[in-house]
Amino acid sequence: MSFASELRNFTVKAERNAEKVFRDTTIALFSQIIKRTPVKTGRLRGNWQTDVNREKEAVIERSGAEAAINEVVLEASQANLGDSIYLTNNLPYAKVIEDGSSTQAPSGMVKVTALEFEREIKKQSRRLI
Repeated sequence: MSFASELRNFTVKAERNAEKVFRDTTIALFSQIIKRTPVKTGRLRGNWQTDVNREKEAVIERSGAEAAINEVVLEASQANLGDSIYLTNNLPYAKVIEDGSSTQAPSGMVKVTALEFEREIKKQSRRLI
């Protein structure tokens, strides 16, 4: 095998691994945000919406974590390096809850999870070794 061929193979594998880390980190962190969302009726959890390269703007009638997490997995699995994956919640009270108004999530959901980014990306990277 030539050096150029080996270098191409290495580059392809490195890019594939980077995409896997990108996708798996997104799935883990977004799922954690959804699971940390306090529940009264389940509507706030269900309104987490995921999309690639654009934010969703609607309020949807869905409750509970399962469908929202399934959407995270579906959208993240279609994303490529260089894409942006958005997680949005357009219910008017989402920010109030994030800012600590809930006894179930006094530190919010997003802020707490964002602090785990570095740990999670390292964890996902180690899985490929």
